[in-house]
Amino acid sequence: MKGLLSLAISLALGSAAFAADLPVKAVPLPSGYPVGCGYYFGAGTAGSAGAVNGAAVGTQIVQGELDAVIGYTCPFATNAFWFAEASAGINNLNGSVNGLALSGPAVLRERVGVGSPISSVFNPFGTSLSVPSLPLLPNGVTANPLAQPYAFVGLEEQDMTPQLGNGHSGQVWVLSAMVGVGLLTRLSNNVVVDTWAGYEPRSQTFCPGNGIACASLGNRGVAGVTFKY
Repeated sequence: MKGLLSLAISLALGSAAFAADLPVKAVPLPSGYPVGCGYYFGAGTAGSAGAVNGAAVGTQIVQGELDAVIGYTCPFATNAFWFAEASAGINNLNGSVNGLALSGPAVLRERVGVGSPISSVFNPFGTSLSVPSLPLLPNGVTANPLAQPYAFVGLEEQDMTPQLGNGHSGQVWVLSAMVGVGLLTRLSNNVVVDTWAGYEPRSQTFCPGNGIACASLGNRGVAGVTFKY
């Protein structure tokens, strides 16, 4: 038994020493949003506004959020591309107090989009809901004037307990379909800025909490800006 143990220790130490002598291969980190097919990640912010069904007539809800994004994109045909992504974040940035307090409930969003030059003439909202403008860029960073337009569909899930219920988080979930348009603008540092706007028709609501009023959101608009790497 002792002989087997000694042999195992010798083999382990020998393997470790051999591994230490091998050259270490660095794992390349993403250097920017893919030019061809590839994964990307990012961070962004979004805002929404719309009516509340099941509440007092005229009740409106306005929200902001911070999100982390991961996705995959790939070109096809000529000057066309598609992407699929998912984001997770926190909604209602101001919480229950004035100012910035990151205490809001969860918001999840999945989007699938297709872009091509023809998308530049497609906007289902007309002038009622426009894509946000580019944010202020750091010194020395410039934007490519040829932005890539796209159209998308998606699904959004939100924990609306603090706004529509009176219990703890996770007792009122709002599920909303989404359709919209956006622009991808590549910056000189290989980061892409995604400015987008969408329309969400009346939502469906899931209320697992006992005694929680199951109100839902009416038609509303959502717009966001995301930096993608």
